[in-house]
Amino acid sequence: MPRKEQLNAIEKNQEVIALAVTQAILKLGVATLVRVHIQTPTKALFRFNGLLIGSDGQRFCYLQLPKLSVQQKKQYFGVGYSLRLHGVSADGSLIRFGGKVQGLMEAHHTLLCVELIREGASETPLRQDKRFNVDLSALLTIDGKPDISVTIHDFSVGGCLFSYRAVGLQLDEAQTASLSLTDTTASQDMGISGVIMNCRLMGGRYHCGFQFDERSKSRSAWLVTNLDYDGGQYRLSMPHNDGELTSSLS
Repeated sequence: MPRKEQLNAIEKNQEVIALAVTQAILKLGVATLVRVHIQTPTKALFRFNGLLIGSDGQRFCYLQLPKLSVQQKKQYFGVGYSLRLHGVSADGSLIRFGGKVQGLMEAHHTLLCVELIREGASETPLRQDKRFNVDLSALLTIDGKPDISVTIHDFSVGGCLFSYRAVGLQLDEAQTASLSLTDTTASQDMGISGVIMNCRLMGGRYHCGFQFDERSKSRSAWLVTNLDYDGGQYRLSMPHNDGELTSSLS
């Protein structure tokens, strides 16, 4: 499923709120990790994770880019190229808006100046927990106990269902724990903390419900926006730090 259709599906049963683009940037805040898709005039599409570092409050915003090659910068960052940006605000809302490449500034880091498109910014609250069928590997950590390798079977902004082999430790309800994904190339910390809600034995594996705490919900919402549908289930598809080509502008 192309990312544009995927995000539209996420929004289908949610309330989509129109925002002024300046409001959208304020909602995201400073030093927020965002996902960017750039489309060239020949319809080539390039995506990367960048850091939103601020705006002038009116016409432009500024992104810190990951480490990209000279060729990538030349090919995908021409002045006037269209882009779409989305990120997750601190309250767990999906923020989306568009713009155009204005130029690159080379210093200790490469900064991208984006000319904002005033129309089309939106906010989608993700507090209603739509569940996504996944197959993600993770480590479960509980203070004073050895880490457990688990498989996450469904995932939402508010929690997940995971299982592990029924050998050794049995988890108890109300235990606090944290999950760390082991199959992501993201350089940022993707650990999510919360509470074990239930745990039952099924077919040689313990299946546990896990509720995320409030501090983790912006992180879990960010992970939801990085799920791609492969026809059978969702998989985590986060851009590598050197960017990558994509099949949709979202």
